[in-house]
Amino acid sequence: MSDEYVELITEMKEKLKRKLTSRQLTYITSEDINDEINDAINVVNERRRFESTPSIPFEKQYASLIVKLALASITKYGAEGETSHSENGILRNYDNAGEYPEALLSRIVPLAKAR
Repeated sequence: MSDEYVELITEMKEKLKRKLTSRQLTYITSEDINDEINDAINVVNERRRFESTPSIPFEKQYASLIVKLALASITKYGAEGETSHSENGILRNYDNAGEYPEALLSRIVPLAKAR
């Protein structure tokens, strides 16, 4: 992987860590952050139909969305597969039962396939 992408991924992980800290989700480990970033990269690449290479693991314009997808997944820990959740009078609704909100996934524009 190029130094440019190593630096970008490091920045993405730091941004995710700051967002988790601001939400008082300090129990999330560095390994969790790594896994969630990698999972989000894979989801973006799959939906985009982008073939990653060792030097270009994802398209840079999706870096911010990858962080948002990872954050959405982490904040749904414990509520996997649910479309709504109520606890102590607090009701949470999710737009789908998947790991990632459809509102974020819809921002991924698939590449056209060559015939």
